Amino acid sequence: MKKILISAGILIAIIIAIWLTKSPAVKPLPSPDYQNISYKIEGESITLKNGVAITEITPDSVTKKTTRYFGNSSEGDLDEDGKTDIGIILTQDAGGSGKFYYIAVAIKTEAGYKGSNAILLGDRIAPQNTEIRSGYLIVNYAERAQGEPMTASPSIGKSKYLILKNDILSETPIFVESPEKNSTATSPLKITGVAKGSWFFEASLPLLLVDASGKIIAQSHATAQGEWMTTDYVRFSGTVKFPKPTQEMEARLILKKDNPSDLPEHDDQIEIPIRLK
Repeated sequence: MKKILISAGILIAIIIAIWLTKSPAVKPLPSPDYQNISYKIEGESITLKNGVAITEITPDSVTKKTTRYFGNSSEGDLDEDGKTDIGIILTQDAGGSGKFYYIAVAIKTEAGYKGSNAILLGDRIAPQNTEIRSGYLIVNYAERAQGEPMTASPSIGKSKYLILKNDILSETPIFVESPEKNSTATSPLKITGVAKGSWFFEASLPLLLVDASGKIIAQSHATAQGEWMTTDYVRFSGTVKFPKPTQEMEARLILKKDNPSDLPEHDDQIEIPIRLK
């Protein structure tokens, strides 16, 4: 009886082995298209394959540079073409202690995705999340305080605000959180956002509300909510009061870079289309 049981067990094992051999192997799902395209990092075109690229630092070099898709992706239309682009984080290291993080965009086209240039976030930072809002790509992360050693854990929250124009990703000096583009507003109009310190003078920047023809309806200023003498972003807020229109109308909110020098090369502004009622 014991021999019969052993023989039966062996037979079952053989059958299972044959079944496993003949069964087709389960292949892993391919990475999404945006993990199999080229991105430009520090001027070099890097082509990912399933989210990874391993390249030589110099020709015939033993040391390799590894670029990886990190994740933290976000979806939205960044170039106003009605297609869904993807903001992603990439990492790159060359086998040393450094690990550099970049933000890039997979631009959706009729043929699939194509990669943008990548913007450096920092070395050994702590990425948190990305977001696409009102046509802007926002990336939030933590970095070390100035002067802290690289062994310290990143603890200072930071954000970058980026725009995609002509397939080129770049950092924008100002981002308006409210009002959003094409929203409807009533008086008083509350304006909030962030701007680089260079946009302020004496902690303020001008606000203009104009009609469709460019005629000024009202004007005011926004005030920095923190130290404005910095190269970093500073939060601001402001209010514009305007007469109630007889009917809903198109308008533009203009935020101007304060330029005490009056030199035209230092002028800059952003316009937000809105409707007043």
